[in-house]
Amino acid sequence: GATHHRGPVMTRRLLLTLAFLLTALCCAALVRANPRWVDVDLAFGSLEAPLGQALAVAVLVGWACGVIAAAGWTWRAARERARLQRQLRLAEAEVRTLRAIAPGPASFKP
Repeated sequence: GATHHRGPVMTRRLLLTLAFLLTALCCAALVRANPRWVDVDLAFGSLEAPLGQALAVAVLVGWACGVIAAAGWTWRAARERARLQRQLRLAEAEVRTLRAIAPGPASFKP
C-alpha cells in the first residue's frame, strides 16, 4: 500500500535536502572567499555587487531553472504514462470482449 512507496519518497526528499544544503554551503564559501566588488551587467541595467554574492545568485538561479525544467519533464512524462495506461486498459478490455464473443477453437474451420 502507501507504506511501500514511502521509502523512495523519503530518500528523494533527503537527497534533495542534502543537495540544497551542499549548494548553500558552497555559495556561502564563494561569498566569503570573494569579497571584492564587481560590476554586473544585466539585460535591463547594471549593478555593483560582491563577486561571491554575484556567483552565488548565478548558481541559485541556474539551479532553480534546472529544477523547473526537471519538474516540467516529470509532469509531461507522468501525463504520457497515464495516457498509455488508459490505452492499455482499453486494449485489454477489447481483447476480453473479442475473446468472449469469438467462437471456440473446435468451431473454427479454415
